[in-house]
Amino acid sequence: MGARSLKLLVVEDDADVVLVIRRVLERDGHVVTAAESAEAGLAALKAGSFDAVLLDNGLPGAMGIKALTEFVAATQAPVVMMTGHPNEDVEKDALLLGAKALVAKPFEPGVVEALLLKLVGEG
Repeated sequence: MGARSLKLLVVEDDADVVLVIRRVLERDGHVVTAAESAEAGLAALKAGSFDAVLLDNGLPGAMGIKALTEFVAATQAPVVMMTGHPNEDVEKDALLLGAKALVAKPFEPGVVEALLLKLVGEG
């Protein structure tokens, strides 16, 4: 593995999605911290530093898109939105609010890993 190990924050309330992301990314040497709400994700950002953030749009409490600006303001790391309901409006809003990319679920974790490595300058 030529790329360095990344510290990733995954903000996702679906335990199955977290499990798949964690399995693939940790197998490749990355460190994954999971949070199941926007509030828990923001608390994790305040408690530690991350190389990138995967933020789901469909979260309990504050929707990801509504919390996106808080995530962008709380970290220098690239924030990538995930959504199970992709459309042009969601993508446009996410990019305007500071997300570096929008990923439609279900997705291939290897594709997301390549995107994250590219965003942090490792790919």
